[in-house]
Amino acid sequence: MSTGTRRRGGALEAAIYEAVFAQLEEVGYRKLTMEGIAGAARTGKAALYRRWQSKEDLVSDALRHALPNPPPRPATGSVRRDLLATLTCLRDTLVTCRGAAFKVLKEESADGKGLIHDVIRARISQPVREALYEALEQGAARGEVRPAAVTRKVANVGPALIVYDHLTEGGTMDDAQLAELVDDILLPMLRP
Repeated sequence: MSTGTRRRGGALEAAIYEAVFAQLEEVGYRKLTMEGIAGAARTGKAALYRRWQSKEDLVSDALRHALPNPPPRPATGSVRRDLLATLTCLRDTLVTCRGAAFKVLKEESADGKGLIHDVIRARISQPVREALYEALEQGAARGEVRPAAVTRKVANVGPALIVYDHLTEGGTMDDAQLAELVDDILLPMLRP
């Protein structure tokens, strides 16, 4: 690369993060290498190793950069709208990082522990589950949800179906599919 087109700072970092997601999509986490990321980003491995000691550190930073802030707590006054808003946030997160977060979790380790797991849990999994649980509590207080359905397991059903669909079907649910998930699966489980 000539010095006239050399990227630095934010431009180089953006190219590296983009390369991380492209490589995760192409080869998966287990086959992901610093060399492969450097090649995809059109930079040298030394540029990566100056900032990140391992692929785990690099993938964690890429996820922190790409993942949106946790979803806001539901407050629409309707359990249906609250569920849709929170599940849409989860779906959009999958789109933002090309599903890499969940692919990494699937491949990272058998025990589900590690830096990447912690990042995904803090930025996606836990906030989404908490927002959904709170939506169920508020729905029960309004009489839209039967009290026995206000459980953490029930709150996990929507995210589990979205992640399962993403991992097995390889695509992303569109708005109509999300509405079907809420209307045909979740709301019948919740009704008084």
